[in-house]
Amino acid sequence: MNLPYPGITPVPDHRTLLHTARSLLQTEGHAAAAGLLVGASGTLSVSKGNGTLHLRVPLESIAAFGPAERRQILEAARRVLPPTVRWYLAAITIDPIPEAPPDEDEPLPGPTWKPERAIGHDGLWFRSRTEIRVYEALKKRAVFFFVNATGVLGGQKTATGRAALREPDFLVCLDGKWGILEVMGEHVHTNQTAPKDHNRARLFKQYGIQMIEFYSAERCYNRPEAVLEEFLGLLAKS
Repeated sequence: MNLPYPGITPVPDHRTLLHTARSLLQTEGHAAAAGLLVGASGTLSVSKGNGTLHLRVPLESIAAFGPAERRQILEAARRVLPPTVRWYLAAITIDPIPEAPPDEDEPLPGPTWKPERAIGHDGLWFRSRTEIRVYEALKKRAVFFFVNATGVLGGQKTATGRAALREPDFLVCLDGKWGILEVMGEHVHTNQTAPKDHNRARLFKQYGIQMIEFYSAERCYNRPEAVLEEFLGLLAKS
């Protein structure tokens, strides 16, 4: 893990570093700090023997990084680093992940094609490991559901004349009732895309799907069973 030269450089095996730090925080009861590392990436800079961990996180998560959470994450990262490093991890910075403007005419990543950052699991494609957590909990339930399935809005077209496509995260059928569960706050369904997400919800409702619920990525990752308990309860009453 020693850096050969000062300056910003990718964290060696940064996914393992952040995953282990997140697991450590979760194990020791710091669930809020652990959840903030969902979807985060990192780089290190080292100057005069002092290192700084630079985290890139979803924009909507930045406000949740209070002094206590920053301290807990920093201490966890220090413990994960091997004792052979010759510098001291002294500080942590939090910056937003750059986001391209959403294009509603383009389909979101789904199983019909493989986007660059899709994660394969159980023969399916997922946009994030948080979605996998929800999937693993959902498949234990007696429900029929689709994962990131591409749907065609019959009777509608895009501005370029193509078929209008939408890809809900989870389309769930419970006792003949259909509902959509969307995971917010990692790469899609952020605060910046909220207006278009609401438009998507209205479109689904026009086709008879009245139950569309959005849940934060942090909650879905840390408490997928609780999320499903709430979602399926609402769907049963719909």
